[in-house]
Amino acid sequence: MTSVEFLQAHLRNTIEGSPFAPNIEKKVLPECQTPSQNNPGSMETLTDEEKTDEVLSDPKFGMFNLWLYHLSKGHKNTILKRKNAVYCSHIFSSLFALPVLVFITQWLMYISVVSHQVRTYEDGFCPQQATMEEKLMMAGVSILYFIKSFFLYDGIVDRTRRKKMMPSDSYVVMLDTLQEFGFNLTVYLTNLWVIFAEKDFLNMFFNTLAMEFLMEMDNEFEKAYFSYLPGVAVDIYDNLFVTYREHSIMVQQRKAKSFAFRCCRRIMWIPFKLLIFLFMILPILCFVFIFYGSICK
Repeated sequence: MTSVEFLQAHLRNTIEGSPFAPNIEKKVLPECQTPSQNNPGSMETLTDEEKTDEVLSDPKFGMFNLWLYHLSKGHKNTILKRKNAVYCSHIFSSLFALPVLVFITQWLMYISVVSHQVRTYEDGFCPQQATMEEKLMMAGVSILYFIKSFFLYDGIVDRTRRKKMMPSDSYVVMLDTLQEFGFNLTVYLTNLWVIFAEKDFLNMFFNTLAMEFLMEMDNEFEKAYFSYLPGVAVDIYDNLFVTYREHSIMVQQRKAKSFAFRCCRRIMWIPFKLLIFLFMILPILCFVFIFYGSICK
């Protein structure tokens, strides 16, 4: 089998499969090894650290699900009582909805950056006004993003193929998934334009770092929060995460009971498939910017 056959089979499965939870028990090609069946008993050996990593890596568990956890269980402070300690990140996550504030902060900062660039940029589609150093920086950043785009897509594949996952039987889970994938992709594409439009050489470099910091803000909040209270991540993994088969049953049951949920799934199918398509062509866009950005900047 060739790499092209693998890629074609993967693309076909991705297009035909569910955008919320791919079938991890299905072979990519007939020659592939039979995927392991999700045996719940085999997951009891995971350590607390491994369970925490599983929660952090699941794109369907984000800021809104963390806030929902506080509304349903976190406000009871069971973990704090167990540790006999008080952590402000836990207390104020419940009182002031800190996870939701992180989400708001990400979008406020992103919108402010984009708004500033749109308002101040007046040089046209291909101004060709940059110095040689600025053109080289533009080409270098585009090459860096071209390389990272493959790992960005691999991250999606890896993070959605776990033994246990957050079930996508709620609107909040769909919102978190859309935010995780959509915001990352939006930042990557926007950053290429921001660097192209930026006239200051040092700002070009620091904008690259600033936008990636913005992209990771929610993930860093989760890591910091769970570093103090790993028991929360363990509780989430043990009580909220389910196997692929359990997930499928829960989704089918929710679809059978709720007409609104069925409609929402159908509506969200389009933006999720569009996101997957954009992730697939991101390397092409970055490759084009290597030449367009360095020539036209």
